[in-house]
Amino acid sequence: MDCAIELLSGARVVADVGCDHGRLSCALIQRNLASRCIAIDISEPSLEKAERLARQIGAEDRIETRLGDGLKPLAANEADAIAILGMGGTLMTEILDVSPPLMGAEKAVLQPMRAPDDIRRWLYKRNYLILDDRVVLDAGRYYQIFSISQPQNTRQALPNGWPEDCFILGYTAFAQREPLMKPLAERMLATTRRKLKTQNAEALTKLAAQLEQILTNWEIAP
Repeated sequence: MDCAIELLSGARVVADVGCDHGRLSCALIQRNLASRCIAIDISEPSLEKAERLARQIGAEDRIETRLGDGLKPLAANEADAIAILGMGGTLMTEILDVSPPLMGAEKAVLQPMRAPDDIRRWLYKRNYLILDDRVVLDAGRYYQIFSISQPQNTRQALPNGWPEDCFILGYTAFAQREPLMKPLAERMLATTRRKLKTQNAEALTKLAAQLEQILTNWEIAP
């Protein structure tokens, strides 16, 4: 959450999509890093939890809860930034498939729990700009979290040494040599090699080659 808050820096109004317990919105208000938050969730019990937490910290006048699916409850240009954390990458592509892009927000912060390649590929093909890309280690698990801005006229260039058609990890994190990306790639490669001992899948062979290329090129200056 601290990483998401850092990437949301500068936003005045934040829409927290899939807010669940509302902790992100409440933290932003408590730290005075946003003037207002719009907490959105498809689950009414989740919104009730968010409302209770907002009342506990005395922020109910600055945190508005809305029941609905994805970005549908949000009006165009209503939020400066959007946060979508803890969902699968495939679901994120469905949520972000709206007009105007990002509902007019200047940026979005994304943290896919599964299928990061689905959301990363979707964004790349639509010319979204990756602003920052981080890897966080918490309780032995690695999490990818990154920020994007509005689509550009041209596609973002891939860094030197990056494997073709590789979206399981972030090419911007690679270009920035995000410190925890290397151990994450090493863990992914070890897992992929174990699977290849019992499975002869073309996709696994391709992934192993991509991860090997990333690690080989890691020490080369960006």
